[in-house]
Amino acid sequence: MSFKFRSLFILLLFSGISSLLADDSAMLVYAEGEGFTLVRGGKSLYYDLYSQGAEGLLLEGGDLLLTEEDTWLEIQLGGSSTIIKISENTTFTLKSLQNEGGIFKVSYGRVRARVEKLTTDTPFWIEGGDTVAGVRGTDFGYDLFYDGSSPEKKNVSIYCFEGKVEVVRRLDTEEGDAYQADSDFAKGKDYTSTVLLGRNEMVSVSSEDKTAPLNKKKIELEVKEYWEINDFLYEGEEEDMEKMNFQDFHNDAELLRQGALYSTLTGAFIVGAGLTAYLAADDSSMGFGLTTVGSSLIAAGGYFYIRSLILP
Repeated sequence: MSFKFRSLFILLLFSGISSLLADDSAMLVYAEGEGFTLVRGGKSLYYDLYSQGAEGLLLEGGDLLLTEEDTWLEIQLGGSSTIIKISENTTFTLKSLQNEGGIFKVSYGRVRARVEKLTTDTPFWIEGGDTVAGVRGTDFGYDLFYDGSSPEKKNVSIYCFEGKVEVVRRLDTEEGDAYQADSDFAKGKDYTSTVLLGRNEMVSVSSEDKTAPLNKKKIELEVKEYWEINDFLYEGEEEDMEKMNFQDFHNDAELLRQGALYSTLTGAFIVGAGLTAYLAADDSSMGFGLTTVGSSLIAAGGYFYIRSLILP
């Protein structure tokens, strides 16, 4: 095998591995405060941030996060620079993850998203009740709170710091009318109110009036001041690597199981590439090297899984 072909093969191989691990994934990259609860598959797991680190926790579509008072989380989507910041006392669901984007839901509280420019086939929606915010690349926030004097009354605010945010609200229609927004919010326009927010603009919606159209206004000072005080804190992979603690990983059953899955999948992928190099490309040295690396990763995955089973 020529050096040029070998280099290309290695580049393609590791590009494939990177894509396998980056797409449709999310990672908790920053956590501070008292603690939070992760609900996955009907099971709850509480993370006490005073006694255990949570950075590096891998998240899946369907996961629900509930933050305690004075607790702040930041989530990175896939291999992108998109960060979602979850405020204290917030209930937030990653309904689905797709192509470094996804569909998310705020049931209560405040979130802010700094979204990398997305491709046309990558959705990024945040919803709460009948109001959805969709973006391609921007910095925006979504608040949802219930009125203390009227628990059934829900107030939603969506605001844009940079870029553009399309906000769609479903209006009350006659009984029997069906409506469901698609990824471009292009269907059901007769039953919706839509606005496009620009820099320093916002909308506020009350559930009391389900027929009121959306009207944008200048972003409120309280919103700007709140996020100036509680701005994004995660600064990138270099800082994240400094925070990684192998001892925390080694003694966390959930992290060990996640590590076992990814290590085994990656190892199997590399072993397959090694066999391909040996059989198809007739390169025994590369085939042996890749197979050895892949086998080691599979063995590490087995160790992580066994370790997770024996932890108290």
